[in-house]
Amino acid sequence: MSGRPDAPFYVGTTRPSGVGWTRIGLTALAGVIVTLLMASRSSLLAAVVIAGLFALLTLWTWMGQHCRFLVDERGVTVSLGGFLPRPSWPLEDFRTVQYRTLAANTVGVTLGGYGWRRGKATSSTRPELAPVGDRKIFTTGQTQQPHRMMVTRAGTMVEIIGRSGTNYLLSPEDVDATAEAIDQAIRSRR
Repeated sequence: MSGRPDAPFYVGTTRPSGVGWTRIGLTALAGVIVTLLMASRSSLLAAVVIAGLFALLTLWTWMGQHCRFLVDERGVTVSLGGFLPRPSWPLEDFRTVQYRTLAANTVGVTLGGYGWRRGKATSSTRPELAPVGDRKIFTTGQTQQPHRMMVTRAGTMVEIIGRSGTNYLLSPEDVDATAEAIDQAIRSRR
């Protein structure tokens, strides 16, 4: 019997924070205002089209904040809104997993914003990090690195350091269970 654990099958979620609900609400409010203006100044058909477009935009904004994700033998698969799966973050690219804590006043500057996104983010520093289990924390020494992110709130998040130069950041409802599942997935691969 080998010492490798089996790959996990863990399902987690992210939920909108106050910032996320504000974005969703402002999108809906803008849609109502523009629809009312269009209805009073233009045709009813134009108002219905605008209302439909803003409804879709509001749905898309919500989907970028409220997600379900799956940790398994392939890696991490995020489903926007819980039903629209995005390409998996590949397990073979995962080097290690660690906790990263960001204050609310630094999330926008450090990561570039909230929600499902891909881009450059400020690399983690030692004071922001804590180990998962018996793993060591890992810093890259670079100022910025490419990241794939599903961040909906400030606080403690799960950061996955990638082998290819891309890191991954996730702010799940249950941070500890998510970090342990990703740790188990990495250990099952080795």
